[in-house]
Amino acid sequence: MDLQQRPDLRQKVTLSPQVYQGLSILAMPIAELQTLVETELLENPVLELDEFEEAPEEERAEEAEEDDRSWDEWLDQYAELDSSEPVVPRDPDAETSSTEDYVGSVQSFGDYLEQQLAMMSLTEEEARAARAIVGSLDGDGFFCVKFEEIAQISGTDVATAERALKVVQQLDPPGVGARGLPEALKIQLDYLSIDEPLVIKIAECYLDDIAGSHFRKVARALRVDEAEVRRLVELLRQLNPRPAGAFSPGPSPGYIVPDVTLRRFEDGWVIIPNSDAVPTLRISTKYRSLLRVGAPADAETVRYLKDHIRSAEAFIRNVDRRKDTVSRIAEIILDVQHEFFDDGKGPLRPLRLEDVAVEIGVHLSTVSRGVTGKYMATPYGMFELKHFFSGGYRTSTGMDVASTTVKARLRDILTGEDAARPLSDQRLADLLSEEGIPVARRTVAKYREELGIEPSWARKRR
Repeated sequence: MDLQQRPDLRQKVTLSPQVYQGLSILAMPIAELQTLVETELLENPVLELDEFEEAPEEERAEEAEEDDRSWDEWLDQYAELDSSEPVVPRDPDAETSSTEDYVGSVQSFGDYLEQQLAMMSLTEEEARAARAIVGSLDGDGFFCVKFEEIAQISGTDVATAERALKVVQQLDPPGVGARGLPEALKIQLDYLSIDEPLVIKIAECYLDDIAGSHFRKVARALRVDEAEVRRLVELLRQLNPRPAGAFSPGPSPGYIVPDVTLRRFEDGWVIIPNSDAVPTLRISTKYRSLLRVGAPADAETVRYLKDHIRSAEAFIRNVDRRKDTVSRIAEIILDVQHEFFDDGKGPLRPLRLEDVAVEIGVHLSTVSRGVTGKYMATPYGMFELKHFFSGGYRTSTGMDVASTTVKARLRDILTGEDAARPLSDQRLADLLSEEGIPVARRTVAKYREELGIEPSWARKRR
């Protein structure tokens, strides 16, 4: 079989670099856009910040002359200061301080444990074995490897590794370094000076029964009354089955910068774009002047400037288009969700991305990019724009209710239910229907799971 080449004509849709850049800029959170703007300002010499209006030619000449005089005076003063002896000589070996030294950082769980080890009186072998154990803990803070492996990693023996584990188990949070849930609970009970061996028995054998609220069955198995089982279960709930979960420094410090700010004045609400975060850009007039007829610029320089000016103009258009799209979406949100913005507690009305796309005349994906990661600062707090989007229902009175409002009402109903007779999903659907909100049982089950609420059989308290 011979290989042959033949032309093949096909139609293919591709995105130009400018269009692709525009889509990327629209999807960026404002913090990433700030970094991109700074990068463009450094890489493209014709791009600059539009901060001040240019002064007339005569004023610029006077200012330049004044700057020259000030510069000469400053140089004279600097020469005098340089020739004089300083009061305190500067140490050339002294380290300069950096502002980064004063910026807080998030401490990892391993670092937290190793800091505690550093304050304990340990031999060098025990310290190495303890650090090896800390490095081998799983995500819950449990010790799941063999002592032989710790001894091999740390260059010690098994006896030293066993002593090091006892040291790690003394660290905070209580229960860290345990070889399983029962040992973790025992360590925590010892830490609290509580002598309750039945709690360990319940954790070892009857957790599934406790999760199903089968207290009577557990009481018969342990040969105690049901009230005693309930007391032990309440004690068990105060303990932490995941020791590492008690250490939660949170994610790295992050800052949410709003794209728009919503403010109320006497005449009504006003949406203010965040122009400080993303400044206005422009093409440098100095480089534009080099493209004029008669300007002292060769052909290569002119070609270089034209390419960079076209790139800068496309970048400015994409940034401005992003500002305009986000502002128009915010205006629609304000118009639709005006009941919420009256006091910050009103119900949200159904609002879909498709509706906004039709309103402003763009594609659905454009609206999706315009609301994801974009925030609105309001008198009631900071909200992501997509917080105001949800499906909804039409009540028997003809009013539209958002799914978020239905979830809030569902939570209120479950908060006031009888613990001994919890409401089933079907009963919850019936109660919402009686309030004029027709919701199916499977929808109630889905909302309940999204709210992190257990089913009725798990919520039952005897």
